[in-house]
Amino acid sequence: MNGLLQKSLSIRVIRVLLTRTPNQRDECIKLDVNLKVKSGAAVGATPAAGPISESGEDLAVSEGAVSESSPAVRLSPGALKILSATAMLVVAASVAWFIIQKNRDVDPTRNMSVAALTAAGNVLTAAISPDGAYIAYATSENADRSSLWLEQLSTSTRRAIIPAAEHRYYALTFSPDGGHVYYVADTKESPRRSVYRVSVIDGPPKRLFEDINAAVSLSPDGSKIALRRAVDGRRAIILSVADAGGGNEQEIASIRYPELFYDPTWSPDGKMIACAAGNPEGVADMRVVGVRVGNGAMKTISDRRWKWIGQMAWLDNSRDLVMVAQENSASPRQVWILDSVTGDAQRITNDANTYNRLSLAAKSGVIAALNVKQVSNVWLIPAGGGAGRQITLAAGGHRGELSWTPDGKIVYESEAGASPAISMMEADGSGARLLTGELTGRAYVGWAKVSTDGRYIVFTSDLKGERHIWRMNIDGSNPIQLTNGTGEDNPYCSPDGRWVFYTKLERAGANLPSIGRVSIDSGEMKQLTEAFTANPSVSPDGKLFACLQAEGPGPFPWNIAIYPVDGKGDGKRPIKIFSRPIQITQTVRWTPDGRGLSYFENPASGASKLWIQPLDGGEPKLLAEFETDRTFGIDWSRDGKYLACVRGLWATNVVLIKDFR
Repeated sequence: MNGLLQKSLSIRVIRVLLTRTPNQRDECIKLDVNLKVKSGAAVGATPAAGPISESGEDLAVSEGAVSESSPAVRLSPGALKILSATAMLVVAASVAWFIIQKNRDVDPTRNMSVAALTAAGNVLTAAISPDGAYIAYATSENADRSSLWLEQLSTSTRRAIIPAAEHRYYALTFSPDGGHVYYVADTKESPRRSVYRVSVIDGPPKRLFEDINAAVSLSPDGSKIALRRAVDGRRAIILSVADAGGGNEQEIASIRYPELFYDPTWSPDGKMIACAAGNPEGVADMRVVGVRVGNGAMKTISDRRWKWIGQMAWLDNSRDLVMVAQENSASPRQVWILDSVTGDAQRITNDANTYNRLSLAAKSGVIAALNVKQVSNVWLIPAGGGAGRQITLAAGGHRGELSWTPDGKIVYESEAGASPAISMMEADGSGARLLTGELTGRAYVGWAKVSTDGRYIVFTSDLKGERHIWRMNIDGSNPIQLTNGTGEDNPYCSPDGRWVFYTKLERAGANLPSIGRVSIDSGEMKQLTEAFTANPSVSPDGKLFACLQAEGPGPFPWNIAIYPVDGKGDGKRPIKIFSRPIQITQTVRWTPDGRGLSYFENPASGASKLWIQPLDGGEPKLLAEFETDRTFGIDWSRDGKYLACVRGLWATNVVLIKDFR
């Protein structure tokens, strides 16, 4: 089967799967597998690694275009790469997921349909109009520029509300009359996220509120707006109500870090604003709350606890809510319906996909949801820099963190169906095998790090409810829990193999996140820092550790800090803090010679970059730059020749869900 035909079939498979019931999807999966077998490809075989275009070409959009028909497939080579890989991911993940979980919590009598509206994978956020006639969505045209579109569903025609510009969109909301779109964005002129309002017909946007980083919701009559705002001085998140045109903002409820409020939604009867609340880290602790508009009284709508809850919307009966939520860390984020009176929840979707946002046309009962897939692979970057060499060729299964063994193998965060797992492969990407065995599908497992002697792998798991540090043998056998505190993450082994450093997580509004240490054989847990610190990495000589440090939660930037391992001198104070702030990273790694610190940055706009910060100071040196990809994890080989790097992107599309009731 030639490459063009394979891509065509993959696109067809995606579209078929998205419009079928679970039982029908099984037949589609069997058909696709049979096609692959007949074409001569072994099912489950890993294709030989080969070059992938780095042209960065994406879905072409003309700034001067006013209206156009939405094509079924109008894709550049870069977008075809995404779709082809995504199709493979859908097939593999769906097979595994339906074996593990078959129609759980789903009403079998429903005749629901799920159809893809977009296919290029470059959607940032979306919202459906109250009458279900239009979809507004933002697309990323390249690393710096984004557009805001309005599409009429009955004709599949769209036009640009805001042509491509140096904007980044995060959330969209229609006004109740459908005449305006409220959006949260940052721009080149105003880098702080703000709320804007723009007419769907014509006219320039108007900035209404600054420092808002969640979707807004309008009162039924459109006169008031509900906002979520971070107040870092109070270490709190607040809900407020203001005039829809700006001004007259008044706080109605608050919650303390590390608990959060998520996107608010105003009930159709105007009496209540609902949102998700809780701490998404650690145990399943998130819940749905409602705040009375009149007096600010807050109540828990459902006693059920979730690992994560995202955006939600009221149905027109002011009783039921649809929401994106995750039951536990081993399950994907799905779409649910919640009865606010009884607290009962029922799954609407039941697949291996991940949904992270939604919008509801209450009058027509149509959900517009964002379907997100991580499409990433492992690359080897030479120590001298450059684009590197891709060693895996798959649609996914490489989530981020990875670690080299002494004999040159790579341990990495993987996926088994929709469940997080830990696997090992050879340095050329071959011979991949699952290590976490029975833990897979039962709990979150990740952040795997190999001990210096190669005997153990330390990792994070929430098998016992809270996240803790665990250890297993290099072959995945004999998993043992090492820590038993209030929550620990991000383990890293000391060079002598005796200690495991970790992040002590913030809990219950007290105790900032800090760095701790425990014996590789478990035992007493010792706190090493007092500042707001996370993600440790120990120097090759074992005398120092580096970590990320900030003044506090919220907008404060991360900086790299260096601490002594022995705690002498000023004890828990850093001996050096590099002044350059880091944009959106989670990993710092020492270079093998101990003279520098490697890290990556994924700015909201612009290319992903790999840097090396010299330990003696000076400007960081650029090791590699990826215009179209994001970086998810890095680790140096033991001989210092290569930096293994997980890089790729989030392919995000809009799907329409109908007849879910």
